[in-house]
Parts: sequence; C-alpha cells; structure tokens
Amino acid sequence: MLPPESVLTGHSAAWWYGVPFARDDAVVMVARPPGTRVDGPRGIKVHRTPVQVEDLAIVDGMRVTSPVRAAWDVSTLAQPAPALAIVDGLLHRGVLTANALDLRLACGAGTWGVTRAREIFNLADGRSESPSETQVRLTMHRGGILPPVLQFEVRVGGKFVARVDFAWPERRVILEYDGAHHAEVLQMGRDRRRLNELVNAGWVVLHATAADLRDPTVLLRSLRSALARPAA
Repeated sequence: MLPPESVLTGHSAAWWYGVPFARDDAVVMVARPPGTRVDGPRGIKVHRTPVQVEDLAIVDGMRVTSPVRAAWDVSTLAQPAPALAIVDGLLHRGVLTANALDLRLACGAGTWGVTRAREIFNLADGRSESPSETQVRLTMHRGGILPPVLQFEVRVGGKFVARVDFAWPERRVILEYDGAHHAEVLQMGRDRRRLNELVNAGWVVLHATAADLRDPTVLLRSLRSALARPAA
C-alpha cells in the first residue's frame, strides 16, 4: 500500500527481524526520503530521512532498514525504555552486534539524535530477556546503581543452583524480576525452594515487580542498602 521508496524501520523493522514484543506498538514506523508524501492508511508514522544503500535490507520480501539503522531510529525517536528493549531484543536475536552499535556511534558523531542513541547503545545488552528486565536495568542505571551481571549462574560447590536475572557477585546480592507468572501456585512453590537455596548459600535476594517500575523509590533504596554491605 506504500510507495516503493518506503522502508520499515525502528520497532517495525525489529518485529520483522523476529523481536516478538516489538509488535506491541500498533503504529507502523516507515522511513521515507525527505520531500516525499505518503497518502496511506492510518496507523503509520512516517520518518522523513535519507536512507543510504547500506542501511537497506530485504527480509522475506519486505524492504526494511538494517538492524543497526533500525536500532538508531528507534533510539532517537522512541522513549528510552521501549527503545532500549528493542535494541536489547535485536542483540538477543543475534541479528545485531555490539561492534555494529559502536561503529554506528562513531560514524554518527555530531548528527541529530546521537546523544539519545549513545545512551541506549551504551546500555544495550543482548542478555536481557524481556522488556521488563530491560526497564529494571534502565531504572537502576538512572538511579546510580552499580551495573549488575545479567543472567548470572549461581553455583555452590560446583553444583548449579539457579540462573538469576541480575547479580552483584562480589556483594552476593541478587535481584529478580517477578512477572505475572510468578503468582501461579506451582511457580510460587518452585520460587520459594529456589529462594531458600540462594539464601542458604549466603546471597541477599531482592525482588522487583511491575509496581516497582512505576515507583522505584523503595526498590532503589533496598538495592543501595544491600550493595553497601562489605564485599564477601
């Protein structure tokens, strides 16, 4: 329905690359050359910007921007939390690399949006497994919390105990994000057994929920207190 010069970008390109949660935003992001006009259906957001040949790709017959250009556009146009989630998702899928992000930042020095892109690109981490985990990480970063290790494996005597969302191994502190599925009865039982093993192994285990993302004051205070303990 769109003219041939149109190309999907931002979160729409990310969805085409297989980032499943990118489709949560129903508005389709399309890049078009400056000076062009789009008369199409509602629900399309047009970003008028030059698209270089190296920024183009064909995926399953669809014209999309390259993963790194999609990451740049979403980082400069979207709010930080959803933008970071998209870039994390592209890294997690393996269609984007940290080296590509670094190179794009170096080439984009002085251009519009580079400050916003730099914050997102420097924080991006493909080990993040959900938008909620990404938002927790962004919240901690902006709250001045020491960067954690993502998806850390806890072992005791060489035996695997758990893989946790965020860990500060030198302080023996863990933070887990509890999504809605953690309220299920069977999952709750598994979580309690897992928590007991971690506590018995000498770890401080904190939990974050959706409520903490809306108001992170208590969560950040708890993290600062836990991380202020003497190193193990």
